Amino acid sequence: MREKKPDKPFKDWLYEEVGDTFGITRKFKSALFDHFATLQLAENHPKREDIEELRLLAFEYIDSWNEDEYKFMFISRFIGLVHFVSPYYKVFTQRMMQVKYDNDSKMTEGIVEFMLAKGIQSPKKPHFFLHEYKPESPPLSPQIGGIKGGDPLGQLLIAMVASQKLNQDEKPIYGIYVNGRNWFLVVLEGKEYVVSEPYSITGEAIFALFAVLDYFKNLMDSLYKQP
Repeated sequence: MREKKPDKPFKDWLYEEVGDTFGITRKFKSALFDHFATLQLAENHPKREDIEELRLLAFEYIDSWNEDEYKFMFISRFIGLVHFVSPYYKVFTQRMMQVKYDNDSKMTEGIVEFMLAKGIQSPKKPHFFLHEYKPESPPLSPQIGGIKGGDPLGQLLIAMVASQKLNQDEKPIYGIYVNGRNWFLVVLEGKEYVVSEPYSITGEAIFALFAVLDYFKNLMDSLYKQP
């Protein structure tokens, strides 16, 4: 039996509310993000042609795909090229996560689209999230007449903060949110988070984005090897 309905589901959080409620602040510079900017995909990389095929597909259809089409035709195929397969972690999709806050007097929960975590049947200690979101118009709060789907950064951040509280360790939490053709990297360390400049999947930035995801794959291997 469910404990109770959440006081606020993940889909309704705005990034400002996450910051105010959990005491996290946004900063605009990060040594890690400076490192991301140096990552480039080799010209002779064996998956470059596959990435170019997906880039051209997105260039043609990104304005007409709905969310499910975007997931099926591009996101799953692109992430599949990264090949997040490891003996140390597993991909989990459409999993429920919940956490208490305000001195355990309230609870928030939601379905997480994609995460990397330990475990076989149940995710344990997730450290990487992907939140899919289709519209390119600026999201607004549903309570004030905003567009369907809410705030993609807010929805990602609340999942990352929930994971941080549940993991009870000091390791960074990584995430990506997708706003149409633009993909944004997010890193949460302690009480601070950073959001990258957009990586457009319809342009040359898609190759740099793949290089970053490939770096994440190795980073997750190293992280999950640790006890």
